[in-house]
Amino acid sequence: AHELAHRIVAFKDKFDIGLPTIVPSLQLGLTGAITPINTPPKNLKSLFDFAISGPLVGIFVSLALMYVGLEKTAFMDAAELSQLPGLPVQLLRSSSLGGGIIEYLLGDGILLSPDPTATVSLHPYAIAGFVGIMSNALALLPAGNTDGGRVAHAVLGRSLSRVLQGFTLLLLVIVGIFGADESNILLFYSLFVTIWQREPEMPCKNEVDELDLARGAVAIGAAVLVALALVPLS
Repeated sequence: AHELAHRIVAFKDKFDIGLPTIVPSLQLGLTGAITPINTPPKNLKSLFDFAISGPLVGIFVSLALMYVGLEKTAFMDAAELSQLPGLPVQLLRSSSLGGGIIEYLLGDGILLSPDPTATVSLHPYAIAGFVGIMSNALALLPAGNTDGGRVAHAVLGRSLSRVLQGFTLLLLVIVGIFGADESNILLFYSLFVTIWQREPEMPCKNEVDELDLARGAVAIGAAVLVALALVPLS
């Protein structure tokens, strides 16, 4: 869904994109994908639409998939639950959005185990949905040539977006080093972006015209969604 949304926007606005680069993750298996832009978008609005469409569609599809999986999990008996794969509680608590939904649908206290090795049995749809929420939210962080970096470029301009990207990477490293991110998802992602996403983004044909208020509101809403998805459950 994420890549399909990118390609629909690129086709509509008539610019070429390449094949996505898969970003692996030790914790999630997959942290997402980064799609290169081969020819310049016509303006910042086009760049914004391209960048934000993939992660937003991906998050909403993942939320729906997770809900279906949790509903299936909730109505299984003990024998069926024993056959399901499990995710570590520590990983599930790394997302207030994902972890909160699990707590709400499967019962309060399911993620409160003090045992760091504890796991929660989940239907594969729920696992795929949780991973999708996390990976698409990571893609919206303003860093490098990721979707979030492109959104920042479209909203703030090239110079200010670089400042924001540098601050974001520094914050991710600090959070990872000082233990606020127990699963180290943010730390590993920041290292990937720092090493492999350092080249400047291809400029748009028109970088003078600014975004409209509607797109600005969408950017703010996306930032809130990212915060909910990536801030750990307290």
